[in-house]
This record gives sequence, C-alpha cells and structure tokens, in this order.
Amino acid sequence: MHNLRQEISQLAKDGYALAGLVVCSILLLLAAAAPLLAPFSPEDTGGAVLTRPGPPYWLGTNALGQDVLSQLLFGLRTSLLVGLSTGLSSTLLGLLLGSLAGYYPGWPGLLIMRLVDVFMTIPRLPLIILLAVFLKPRLINVILVLILLTWPDITRTVRSCVLSLRQREYIKFAVLSGADFAYILRRHLLAELLPLLVAKTVQTTSYAIAAEAGLSFLGLGDPSHKSLGVIIRSALDYPGILWTPAWQWWFLPAALLVSLAVLGFTFTGYALEKAFSYRRDLEG
Repeated sequence: MHNLRQEISQLAKDGYALAGLVVCSILLLLAAAAPLLAPFSPEDTGGAVLTRPGPPYWLGTNALGQDVLSQLLFGLRTSLLVGLSTGLSSTLLGLLLGSLAGYYPGWPGLLIMRLVDVFMTIPRLPLIILLAVFLKPRLINVILVLILLTWPDITRTVRSCVLSLRQREYIKFAVLSGADFAYILRRHLLAELLPLLVAKTVQTTSYAIAAEAGLSFLGLGDPSHKSLGVIIRSALDYPGILWTPAWQWWFLPAALLVSLAVLGFTFTGYALEKAFSYRRDLEG
C-alpha cells in the first residue's frame, strides 16, 4: 500500500500538478455552478443581436441574441461531462480487460491483446470522423465513439503492470490460498494500480475534451447540447465573424476555455503519471 500523504506532498511540489489542479478545480466549479452563475437561460433569445459586452450581457450576445456568458457556462458543463464520462468509462474498461490479459496471459490475454493491436493500428481521427458521420449526432454517441478509441492504450498499460504484480509473493500466496481473480483484483491489484488509473483517467479526459470540440467544429457533434465546440462552430458559421469585433466575445472565450481545460487536465495527468513512474522505478 502506498503512503498517500507522502504522495500528495510530493505532488504539491510539482508546478505542473499545482497549475493543472487549480485550473481543473476552477473549471469544475464553474461547470457545477452553471445554473446559479448564468444570468440567463442559454436558449433565451431576448437580447439584441451581437450586443457588445456590458450589463446585463457581460460577454455580449451572439447572432441570435443569446447571452454568451450563459452559453459558455453550460457549454463548459457539457464539454466536461463528455471528457469525464469518456475518461472514467475508458479507464474502467481498460482496467477490466488489462487485468484479465495480465492475470491470464494464455489464450484470454492473447485474444485481448490482439484486439488491442487491431484498434491501435487504426488511425484515430479518420475513424472518429467516420463513426460520427454514420451515427446519429447525439451526445451519447460521441461519448461511445471516444470510449471505443481510448480504451486500448489503457488496457495495454494495465496489462503490463499486472504481469509484473502477479509475480509478487503476496499475490502468489493469495492464489495458492484459493483466491479467485475478482478477489485479487479487488483486494490487491486495484490498490497498486489506483495511481495509474487516476493518471489515465485525467489524460483521457483531456483528449476527449479536445476531440469533442474538434467533432463539433466539423459539424459532427450534438447541436442540441451547447458544448464549447458547438459554440465555436456557431461563431465561425456567422458570415464574416473574423472581420467584426464579435469574434472577441463570441469565438475567443470558448476557444480559450477549451485550451484551458485541455492544458489543465494535461498538466495534471502528466504530473500524476510522472509520480507513478518514479514510484515504480523505486519499487523495481
């Protein structure tokens, strides 16, 4: 078992970890409090078209007279929902399949790893676009497509760790005592893999936020849910947006929020993975 207090103090000294955690915490709080912070409903069209920032529209309005600030808060909520749902689901799937492949390195492990190899040889971006085109433009379909393409890397990493962990004496003793795979995974492997799983969840969340914004920018997202990518797309669809001042309060804040979210989760994931790799080196 790991010394949690020591790990937290070590991460607190990492500049990347601190910057990432601060950014992620602020964005998560803004998204959670969106219904309280948003001055208007994101669908309310009561304002004048392309109103400059000022009370009561602190970030102006878009081409439909909707409050941009309210749209950004709810769009951030949707983007984080996609990212976190993808990150958690991919990590759980990778944990299950990777643990099975590492614990049973015979034909079950070979079958799982051949499937991983197939998925990892397929270029991600073309496949994401292809699947998004043929599936209905719904938010759940976007999440499922992203899960489909992010679990193989996690599975391969977990399998590598489990192959090493199953050689430890206490796990060998548990096997000889009659413990099954589910018990060993729950009582031993999960505790050892937890730091890695947290790092992979954060990294996958970062990727999913960027991927969802890219799909929405290409017009393949769910237009019924105002994500940051959908806001960027709608802004760039406006004729001559870049030749008017409106891009400064309509397009730019959404693009900056996507960048901040990706950087925040990337920095946090990088710091967590570095700490996990360092600990594995010490234990090895």
